[in-house]
Amino acid sequence: MIKKILTMTSLIALLAVAACNALPGASNAGNMSLEALPPISTPEILTQNANFRDDLSKDIGTDWGLKTISGVENQLIYTMGDGQLRLKLLPGNDTNFAFINKSKNYKDVVVRAEVRYLESSAAFVSVICRASDKGWYEFRINSMGYYEVLKFDQYLKNQGKNAYTNLVGLQLRSPLVKTGATINRLALSCNGNQLKAFVNDNQVFKDQRALVITDDSFSEGAIGFGLSSNGKSTDLSFDYVETLKP
Repeated sequence: MIKKILTMTSLIALLAVAACNALPGASNAGNMSLEALPPISTPEILTQNANFRDDLSKDIGTDWGLKTISGVENQLIYTMGDGQLRLKLLPGNDTNFAFINKSKNYKDVVVRAEVRYLESSAAFVSVICRASDKGWYEFRINSMGYYEVLKFDQYLKNQGKNAYTNLVGLQLRSPLVKTGATINRLALSCNGNQLKAFVNDNQVFKDQRALVITDDSFSEGAIGFGLSSNGKSTDLSFDYVETLKP
């Protein structure tokens, strides 16, 4: 009796499967037109193992030089104290200042800085790698939540042209950037011909993919950091600048 019940149960199950396969609209996936899924993008997270660090607690003129890209020098006011380099920009002309290290030269490097906005501002802060008399790469953020990855070309600057090329096309917004008067860490990785940008130790995204830029314009150079504004005042401080292995 039990054997007959089992046999009937198996028969009913087979009939149910056959009925499902016969339903209108049912098809084999092998016959469908499917789009290939792109590979999953795995963002990187920076480590804390710095191989150079400047806490900006001594005279900045010892290790760093100033490059004025736009504006005039008296629009930049800087003071040092409490282990911070405090920077103020006065309103008026558009301003863009870069501090370039005099001795640290790298081919492949990650440059990271911690910045404290003392007031919410559209002014950008930046880190720089592979700086030379030819130009450099630069990653910027502001306290409104936007970022840019740029290439500065000294030849274009000498010709009186716009020296910057935005390597991501335009200013982009990232939820990784803490907005308002607060602290952010920003970093730029220059490794081979690839550039990667990080905010608060997490790689930024563009178009739902971890951002990786390919460019061969500069192969080595100094590190740096900077700030720029579109003619408005700003007040902020850099807590440190350091380098990591990419």
